[in-house]
Amino acid sequence: MRLRFRALAMAAVGALFALSMTGVAAAPANAVGLPPCGLTCDDPLPPSPAGCSSAATGGTLALTLPDKSGVDRPFRLFVPSGLSGAAPLVVALHGGQDNPTHFETATGWTAVAQSKKFIVAYPQGGKNDGAADKWAWEFSASNPANDVPFLRSLVHAIGNDYCVNPKRVHFIGHSNGGQMTSRMACSASDLVASAAVWAGPSGAWDANDCPTTRKLSFGVMLNDNDPIVWQIVAEQHRDLWRTKDGCGATPASETGTAVVKGERYSCASGTQVLYRLYHTTDDAAKAHLWPTPGSAAATDVNNRMWSLLNANPLP
Repeated sequence: MRLRFRALAMAAVGALFALSMTGVAAAPANAVGLPPCGLTCDDPLPPSPAGCSSAATGGTLALTLPDKSGVDRPFRLFVPSGLSGAAPLVVALHGGQDNPTHFETATGWTAVAQSKKFIVAYPQGGKNDGAADKWAWEFSASNPANDVPFLRSLVHAIGNDYCVNPKRVHFIGHSNGGQMTSRMACSASDLVASAAVWAGPSGAWDANDCPTTRKLSFGVMLNDNDPIVWQIVAEQHRDLWRTKDGCGATPASETGTAVVKGERYSCASGTQVLYRLYHTTDDAAKAHLWPTPGSAAATDVNNRMWSLLNANPLP
C-alpha cells in the first residue's frame, strides 16, 4: 500500500499565526510507504531496510498517511542534499490553530535541516481546532483519540523508505505541539531520543502520567512575556523532566542571544534538562510565537535545540 501524494493548499491561520508562506519550495511528487507495522507501530524503530533512500527531496514534499481511524493525515517532509548514510529525523509539531505548511515557514527548521544534515517532518494534528486549516493535537493519554499511534506510524513510515538512524529520532513542538511533544517523550521513550519545545506546557499531568521507560533529555524554552504560557507553567514542565530524570538541584548557567535566564541540569544516565527564558520582543501579542526565522534570537533557539537533540541520541 502506498500513500497518496497530494499538494496541500493551506489558508492563513488567523491573525495570531499569520505569516507569509512564500519560499516553501515545491517538489516533485513522491510517496512514503506504509510501514510493515501498519497504523500503530508499538515497537522501536528498526534500522532502515536495504535500498532506503538518502536522496534529497529537492524541496518539501506534501504527503499523506492514514491514521488508525483511516483518515488521511497530511504531513510535509524535507530531506536535505548531502546525506551519506542513515540520518537523524526531527518531527516538528505545530501549535493549536496551526498547520504544517505555516509551521515550516514560521520556524525555519527546514533551513536548519539543510545546514545540519537531518530529515525533518511536519505532520498535522488530528483534531480540528475551530476552522479549516486550523489543527491541534490530542495529547491526553486517557483519550482514545490521542495522536501517539499516528506519530509512531509516521516515524516508521519515513524510516521504511528513507535512511533514518533509529537512535536519532527527535521531536520538537510549539505550544499545543509542545504538549504533544511532551506526550511522545512520556509514552514513546523507546522511539524518541530527545525533545525540546517552544512555549510548550507539559503533556502529562504529573510524573505518574508520564510512563517513560528510560531517562530522556528535554528542553523547555519560551519568552518571558508570553501571555499564553506563563513562566510558572513552563517551569512546571521543566520540573517534570527534572523529576523524571533524577537531576541535580543546582543548574549550570547558559547564555545566548536574547536569553535572560538559562539553566542546564545534569541528570541521571548522562541526560540533561534545559530551560531557557528569552526576551525576543516587547510586543506581548507576538511573544507566544516562534521567534522570526532569520533573526538572531531564532537562530539561537533553533541552534540550541539542535545541539541538545544532537548530543542526546537513544542509548
